[in-house]
Amino acid sequence: PPPDVDVADTGVVVGDLRLRPASEAPPPPSGGPGPGPASTPSATAPGDGEVDAVRSLEDLRSDDSQCRALAARRLPSIAAAIGPERTRDELLPFLCDGSDDDDEVLEAVASSIPGLIPHVGGPEHVVCLLMPLELLLSVEEGAVRDKAAEGAVRVSASLGDEEYASDYAGMVHRLATGEWFTSRISACGLLPEGLPRLRTGGQRRRHVADFAGLCRDPAPMVRRIASRNLGKMLYAVASVEGAPCLLPADGGGGDDGNGGVSILPLLDLYEFLAGGDQPDSVRLHTAENCVQFGRAASLLLSTAGDVMSDADPDEWTPTIDVLVRRVLP
Repeated sequence: PPPDVDVADTGVVVGDLRLRPASEAPPPPSGGPGPGPASTPSATAPGDGEVDAVRSLEDLRSDDSQCRALAARRLPSIAAAIGPERTRDELLPFLCDGSDDDDEVLEAVASSIPGLIPHVGGPEHVVCLLMPLELLLSVEEGAVRDKAAEGAVRVSASLGDEEYASDYAGMVHRLATGEWFTSRISACGLLPEGLPRLRTGGQRRRHVADFAGLCRDPAPMVRRIASRNLGKMLYAVASVEGAPCLLPADGGGGDDGNGGVSILPLLDLYEFLAGGDQPDSVRLHTAENCVQFGRAASLLLSTAGDVMSDADPDEWTPTIDVLVRRVLP
């Protein structure tokens, strides 16, 4: 075997990863043929998965980037072979060490991480998959970030509400306020996607404030992606808050309270991003939000009647007029 693979009775070691020894493998089914000097492992024999895992682990350290990319696509098989504990304690830190900077390999890793959800030891451990995703969401190559964003959304769907609000929303906040513009670009799409699952008004207000900061980011490429997602954020706020978001926010409730979120600051951002002093690409993406704005307007107008019955008509009439004038093209 290669010099970095130890197949002694103590187990199989590839780099920093060690597979369980053969003595720990489950016994063969009763009545089946026992091991013999001339026996050949069958497709269902114990250890077949471990052999494939060893080969894939070796390939992850190959000098050939194509070989590493193929191995990265087999991460779920590797995790199944080495078990949940070593997946969490060894495989995921290995993916986070930053030693591989090949875009094709990183894209394959980003695509495979959601496949690790069943192999980390249960729902309480799924949050550990955010660690490599946060790094991949900050790399320079856009295709890698896109795959990582897709993976982050899939992983977040397996998180409980508490982990979602603390760990996942915390990750998105760090991306939105990060030093590198690439992480802020990734946050532009994750913020609207994540808002509906936040339980308190304080959490949603921070989410919207982070998005507003991206809309006014000094980097034009960040503003361009933020402007593309402005309609999604406005619709997310409208779907969660309902008709009261047409009114100015009262600012009550504190960071953890249930004070509402208003869409009026988002309309201010629309006018800012559509202004003549913005690059053409920013203004173009801003104008393309009109479909989402129209959906939000239809949703809000359909629900406003329930609230209007308990409100002063002099308060609601100008608000709806503002909605029509500022949201609809």
